[in-house]
Amino acid sequence: MSGGPQRLPFTVPPLIFSALRLVRRLQCQDGDVVGEEVPATPKQIFQLLNQTIDALSSVSSPELALRLYLQCAEAAGACDLEPIAYEFFTQAFVLYEEEIADSKAQVTAIHLIIGTLQRMNVFGVENRDTLTHKATGYSAKLLKKPDQCRAVYACSHLFWVDDQDGIKDGERVLLCLKRALRIANAAQQMIAVTRGRSGPVTLFVEILNKYLYFFEKGNPQITTDAIGGLVELITTEMQSDSTTVASDAFFSSTVRYIQFQKEKGGALGEKYASIKV
Repeated sequence: MSGGPQRLPFTVPPLIFSALRLVRRLQCQDGDVVGEEVPATPKQIFQLLNQTIDALSSVSSPELALRLYLQCAEAAGACDLEPIAYEFFTQAFVLYEEEIADSKAQVTAIHLIIGTLQRMNVFGVENRDTLTHKATGYSAKLLKKPDQCRAVYACSHLFWVDDQDGIKDGERVLLCLKRALRIANAAQQMIAVTRGRSGPVTLFVEILNKYLYFFEKGNPQITTDAIGGLVELITTEMQSDSTTVASDAFFSSTVRYIQFQKEKGGALGEKYASIKV
C-alpha cells in the first residue's frame, strides 16, 4: 500500500467499494464457473479488505477506516459470513477505543456503529450480545452528557428490530431509556449548578418520543403510566424560566400528537386513551 498518508485516504476507499461490488457479483453467481481460472471467494476478498483498511489506520485516518470496517461488516453479513462480520466490528471498536480521541468524532463514530449493528441480522445471540454491550458501554462514556443521553437511547433500537422476530427484548429497551433519562437528569443538575437554573427540556422530550415509538410498536414494558409520568416531569421542568422556543414547540408538538392519536380512535387510539396529558 504505497502512496503515503496524503494519497491513501483517496485511493483506498474506491478499491474497497470495487471489491465489495465484486463480492456481490460472486454471491449472485449460480452454476459452474466458466474458464480455467477459479475466482476468489468472498471470504478471501474480505480477508484482503481487512488488511487494506488497516493501512488507513496506520496513516492517521482512523475515522475513515472505521467507516470502511462497518461497510465491510454489513457486506459480510449479507453474505452470511458471521465470523468475518464480527471481526470487522471488532476492528471498528479497537479503532474507536485506541485511535479516535476527538469528542465530536467519537459521537459520529458511535452512532455509525449503532446504526450498522441495528441493520444486521447475521449475528447469533452471543456475538450480538457482546457487540451491543460494547456499543451501550461506549455510548455512556462519551464526553458530554447530552451526547451520552442520545447515544444511549439510540442503543434501545438494538434490542427491538421490526424485521427480526428474535430481537424484541422489551426489558432491555426500557433499561436503555431509563438510563438515558438518568443521564438527562444529571445533565439538568449540572446546568443548574453552573448557571443557577435548569437547562432546556429537549432531552426529556426526545426520550418521551422514544417511549411513544416503542409503545406503538407493542413493547409491553412501555406503559401508559410511564409515559404519563414523563409528560408530568417535563411539564414541571418547563414551569421554570429555562424553556426555549424550540423546546417548548417540540413538547407542544409531542402533546398534540398524543391527543391526535386519542381522538383518531381505533386500536392505537384505545392504547393512547389512558395517557394523561
